[in-house]
Amino acid sequence: MATFLTTAKMAPELAARVDDSVHGRHRHGRPRRARSGARLVSLVRLAMALALASLVGTVLHFQREDRLALERTRASLLDAVRRPSAALTDNDRRKIAVIEDWLGRFAGIYEGDFVADELRAPHGLDAALRRDAVYVRGPIAAFAPAGAVAAAAAVSSKDSFVRCLVDPPASRAEKAMLARVLASGADDGNTAHVQRLDDGEVTLPILLSAWSQAVASASDAATLAARRRQLEKAPVERGVLALKSEVLLVAMDEPGTGKGPTELDGERAHDVRVGVVDLAAARVLLRVRRHVDPTWVSEARRPVYASALDGCALALDVRERVTAR
Repeated sequence: MATFLTTAKMAPELAARVDDSVHGRHRHGRPRRARSGARLVSLVRLAMALALASLVGTVLHFQREDRLALERTRASLLDAVRRPSAALTDNDRRKIAVIEDWLGRFAGIYEGDFVADELRAPHGLDAALRRDAVYVRGPIAAFAPAGAVAAAAAVSSKDSFVRCLVDPPASRAEKAMLARVLASGADDGNTAHVQRLDDGEVTLPILLSAWSQAVASASDAATLAARRRQLEKAPVERGVLALKSEVLLVAMDEPGTGKGPTELDGERAHDVRVGVVDLAAARVLLRVRRHVDPTWVSEARRPVYASALDGCALALDVRERVTAR
């Protein structure tokens, strides 16, 4: 298309240049807009390449940080269990299974009272009760085959029975027993060598090689976080002591007789089986069955202290049975 800026008198080259300039064409026929567009595309591509490189670098950096954090967590968990795990012998690792086997035997048909001769000797029972021990108490059904030992152990504490058995009150007077029960709640010194079975039940799994292998092979933070929570809940120090215990002390509550009311703390008339086993020698030291009934407790104290006082009275009954001829 002609332009009014050119005339017939212009030199052909000049007229062509003017016409190219008006229509945005290069002298050799390439539009200037095309050249500008190409430069813009190049700049956009360069910017995208730089942004992508930056993004990749950022992702790689955070992935590296995540791997390092994962390895730090893994190392921390493995280091936490290395020493206590190494302290356990093969017998210690089998201790829970051995204890549960004994519990199953005690929960079966009652074989009658039995007191080993060594307990009848002067201070024989006290000597046995001073050894490192593990204790559990619960309903007899929990200890039978296919029972729920772990569940019973989880709610079993070092109650008035074990405290009064290890460190008996001065007399059978209610006031003396109550004083012992109340004092035992604030001072665990006399039963520090007696561990709860639950401590061993909870601790053992994390000290076995399978647990460490699972930690070593974990590939994500969530799995290691779950393992850490499991470790934090385990009373490792007390658990190791429970697994190294030499004596098992157990009290099994049989169903109630149905006579008399159930107290506010759950106590009612029923029989209790008490057992003491020498785990190291694999033999029974004591098997006793006694009846407890909170009706002897004064009405003022019975709603709150019936169970605790019955437990203390049971301990004294067991002691009397050992020394009886």
